[in-house]
Amino acid sequence: MKRSILGVLVIIGIASMGARHNLRAQSANVEPTVKAPTFAVDPRWPKMEGNFGVKGNWLFGAIGSIAVDPTNDHVWAFTRPETLRPDEDYALRNPQMADCCVPSPSVLEFDQAGNFIQGWGGWGPDDWISEHGISVDYRGNVWLSGFNQVLKFTRTGKLLLRIGDREHIPDSNESEGLGYPTKAVVYEKTNEVFISDGYVNRRVIVFDADTGKFKRLWGAYGNKPDDAAPWIRVFDGPPPQQFFVPHDIAVSRDGLVYVADRGNNRVQVFHSDGSFVKETFVDRGVRAPSNTVIGVSVSTDERQQFLYVAGADDHLRILNRDTLQIIGSFGRMGYYPGQMMRLHMSAVDSKGNIYTATAGSDGRRIQKFVYKNGSPQS
Repeated sequence: MKRSILGVLVIIGIASMGARHNLRAQSANVEPTVKAPTFAVDPRWPKMEGNFGVKGNWLFGAIGSIAVDPTNDHVWAFTRPETLRPDEDYALRNPQMADCCVPSPSVLEFDQAGNFIQGWGGWGPDDWISEHGISVDYRGNVWLSGFNQVLKFTRTGKLLLRIGDREHIPDSNESEGLGYPTKAVVYEKTNEVFISDGYVNRRVIVFDADTGKFKRLWGAYGNKPDDAAPWIRVFDGPPPQQFFVPHDIAVSRDGLVYVADRGNNRVQVFHSDGSFVKETFVDRGVRAPSNTVIGVSVSTDERQQFLYVAGADDHLRILNRDTLQIIGSFGRMGYYPGQMMRLHMSAVDSKGNIYTATAGSDGRRIQKFVYKNGSPQS
């Protein structure tokens, strides 16, 4: 019997900050072969004044995800308007008594300088989803993922394709439907959309990015998913044979698929056909509920040397993509620039800058971390 979404969220401790731990434990006494880049937060990005809503009175809800458009380096955020507190959306509920504030639209676009470009989307009876994952493909189409669906839009919000529906939740071996997908990304060379699916199912599933036709699916190690396997975190011993919330997915230019296996504090790597390549655990023995692997993104330098792993413990770890060795990290819990409250996902622009999305009920924000040194673009 399939676990409820709420049950899974409680098990993995989605709302908990947890205890902090020593980031050096896993990589102690290992000399890195690739130097990690360093980053500095831009405290004035994005620009919240000017045309950011009527009278500049929009507020962010929790940020589900962040993406960079590869065609123009614009940054897209996927926000959760319903998470604003009653004292934050006062102007929405009492427009005659206050001029601030109202929730922003769910989908927001910014240019490189942080200027607001446009916003669209929000709750509707049939055509919307809970705000979880966002990506932008090589044609500039916007892909959104959430409760039981993946939606493909034009830049201006015209719906082009729907995969899954709000009513049907399949098991992990069905080829139709989705079970709370967490992220959808398009691989340009095959024009296929790869989906981490997700909070209810425990698989990667692939469709044609134009037609939505099913192509293939797989579970951990490229094997058949097993929904009967227990949803239990293990901290040592043999590696779990099933995914425990595949929470994010990224595809590198050389066709490797990276899956953030959230509940297992693990990254698994596959060829695009689903064959298993390798895996790594990130501080596997940490017993706090805040998972250390929640998001994955790949650097944009020519060789794509780095894998960035976002943790709900508010650290973004830098891994050597070849060896999967941790070679650096930044971030900590907090409310101020450069700090995070439940880091959720990240994205990288063509210059190597990193953008982060935090989904905590407090401290919700998108941030830009500017590439400072090293050679990530070589």
